[in-house]
Amino acid sequence: MKCVSSVVRRFTTQELAVRRLYASDPEFKSLCEDYSIATDALERWKADEGKAEDYRQLIRELEDEINEYLER
Repeated sequence: MKCVSSVVRRFTTQELAVRRLYASDPEFKSLCEDYSIATDALERWKADEGKAEDYRQLIRELEDEINEYLER
């Protein structure tokens, strides 16, 4: 459950909602998995500013989508 941990670290005040959605909503689970992959990739590519910025943008977009789920 590394991917849910990545999301919980970002949305600490909504941990319970994150865990519930992760367990019950396949689309949210997929978002969490994508977020985890993107944050891992950013860590790997942080020395390459171009690629790092691409992953930062992707992470921001995924965070927006995750936040939309949490606000429902």
